[in-house]
Amino acid sequence: MEVCVIAKCTYKSETIMFSVSSESSMVDILKTLCLRFRGLQLGCFTLRYSVPSYPSCFLETDSDLDLMRTFLLISNEKTVDILVKDLCGISEYSGDFCVNKELIACEKGESSCSSTVEDRNEFLGRSKRASAKPLLSNEWETYIHHVGQKFDGGAEEFRLKLCKYALEVGFNFLYAGNDKKRVVAVCSNKKLEGCSWRVYASRCEATGSFVIRTLNNVHTCAGRIRESKSKMMRSRVVSSLIVDRIRAKPELKPVEIIHEFKDYYGIDISYYHAWFGKELAKLDVHGDESKSFNELVWYTDAVKETNTGSLCTLDCEAGINRFRRFFVSFGGCIAGFQYCIPLLFIDATFLKSKYKGQLLCASGKNGNQGFYPLAFGVVDSETEENWTWFLQHLASILLPMGRVVTFFSDRNQGLLNAMGFVFPGWPHSYCYYHLKQNLISKYPKSGYGKLLQDRVINLFSRCAYAVTEEEFKVAMEELVIVGSSKVKAFISDLSRDHYANAFFKGMRYGEMANSLAESFNNWVGVFRDLPVLPLIEGIRQKLMVLNSQRRFEAEKWTTVLCPEMETRLCENTEAGRTWAVRRSNSTVFEVFADYSVMVDLEQRTCSCRLWQIDGFPCTHAVAAILAKRDSVYDYVECYYKTDFFRKAYESPIFPIPDIGKGLGSNGSAAVVVLPPITKRPAGRPPTKRIKVFGEFKRPLKCSRCSVAGHNRKTCKAVI
Repeated sequence: MEVCVIAKCTYKSETIMFSVSSESSMVDILKTLCLRFRGLQLGCFTLRYSVPSYPSCFLETDSDLDLMRTFLLISNEKTVDILVKDLCGISEYSGDFCVNKELIACEKGESSCSSTVEDRNEFLGRSKRASAKPLLSNEWETYIHHVGQKFDGGAEEFRLKLCKYALEVGFNFLYAGNDKKRVVAVCSNKKLEGCSWRVYASRCEATGSFVIRTLNNVHTCAGRIRESKSKMMRSRVVSSLIVDRIRAKPELKPVEIIHEFKDYYGIDISYYHAWFGKELAKLDVHGDESKSFNELVWYTDAVKETNTGSLCTLDCEAGINRFRRFFVSFGGCIAGFQYCIPLLFIDATFLKSKYKGQLLCASGKNGNQGFYPLAFGVVDSETEENWTWFLQHLASILLPMGRVVTFFSDRNQGLLNAMGFVFPGWPHSYCYYHLKQNLISKYPKSGYGKLLQDRVINLFSRCAYAVTEEEFKVAMEELVIVGSSKVKAFISDLSRDHYANAFFKGMRYGEMANSLAESFNNWVGVFRDLPVLPLIEGIRQKLMVLNSQRRFEAEKWTTVLCPEMETRLCENTEAGRTWAVRRSNSTVFEVFADYSVMVDLEQRTCSCRLWQIDGFPCTHAVAAILAKRDSVYDYVECYYKTDFFRKAYESPIFPIPDIGKGLGSNGSAAVVVLPPITKRPAGRPPTKRIKVFGEFKRPLKCSRCSVAGHNRKTCKAVI
């Protein structure tokens, strides 16, 4: 069947029309274009055609031409728009057209010099002409091309595309008129050189889109060249280009944005444009921060509706309805926590958003030694009142479970007072790592020397890890002698019941530090500079994915214990294979290792006390169990077993769709939650926690050779 369509070809501001039949080839089309458009040269342009739903299709070979004709026949289209785009200097795109150029030259009996240029580049080595790198901005040249072009995004889309077009073509423009209904732009050289370039677009009242009404796309000013810096590169342009990157990576830094623009667009932007462009992109992605607090009313109801069994509370100041605090624990986490080790790690971390605040968290520990987020909340500040409010909600979750949980935390005074009020008598362990850092700060190396500092910390560690009261007493006496008055003052304010193994009342299952809470803080660190609702929702989504992954991983396990604990049990078994074991009665054994110990299998105790401290059979206990020919797994806590791990993640966290947000009649629209009052401090807002003295050491680095380990004065490197 004869297929004949009308091709409307646009090059710069000119448009021609010609017919394309079944017999037409790419050579015929190229001949026509070069003949009709002045200044168009073979090998220096590319063709793109547009069809419904596909605005930029390649048209480079006869195969592309056949596909275009077939598609137009199927869709019953009689016309097609073809855009002619200059590609001068971009060799990656000119290959097919160079071939067509040679074909046409051969038909005319002329010779082509392309092979000569290739030979020249081949033998010039490093001096050969560099080829341009394809940039993501290459297509910007096609953004403004003909009268009648529509922009569904209205005036904002038209302005953005006009800026990008000017950036790529290499000129600046001025607005002669600019409002919601019309935009008139002229070349910035109009006054100086009388340039005639001009575009006028206005809003179509029927559709709301912007339409180019008049366009003079020819510059009569001096020659133009695309520069790496341009006045047309504005923060709003930066924002439109990085909005997807900010959605995927909220912690993207302005310096990274600057490098990406240079690599992908060939454009140099200032730090200000990068920073402010990021802020605008965050506003587009996450919305206004002040309005985010008001959306918590809807979110609280949505959590309870989608995740049955969840505890979610929003607390505001009475009368003025200003945000104070928010607490959430999802039903899936509450149902699964009773199958986790009875430990909870409590901590707070500061937020970096406009309204600051603190993120409080309570994380447990699963049988495979991973953290298990149970609950978290957002408060305006870390005070005793807010900690009490948070722990009271936590108590409403823990008390119905009917088991005692051991808490880990630092020594924040507000938290300590709240713990004593809400959970009186419950085991509470101070973080050993924070205690050690507090002690280090009392012995700076500059005044006391590293040897004394290391000696004091070593003795304090012996006190904390001592398994008997006698060992603790010996280590403490030596610590007081070595550390003198500073240690006495430090110890006098520190109850040994909260940090020493020998005196701790409760089960710590081998834990000494609040490291799991720090792991949670790092895990959610990417959300800390987001508004409050994206922060909470980001944590929920990440938690939903984590629980799902662990649920599917556990289905593949074939061991009785979780993999981490199975490995540990095997190591304990191998360590005691050569030891002699003697039976005292049906449950009591004496194990002869480097020294002899007594193991009571009925009481699940060992003289080394590691079984009691860790809640897991030690090497001596495993040797006694094997000697009795019992199953070792019968003496392991159920929390470490695979079936308990699977039950911990059996209840999923469900999605919270926001497709119907604002459409319901739950009364949330009548409630307006105001953001907390914050006072911005002087200087640049901090984004990193200020570390305590002794928490880190700055590595010594030579400023001459940039090698760590020495300074410039002692550098012996040959430069």
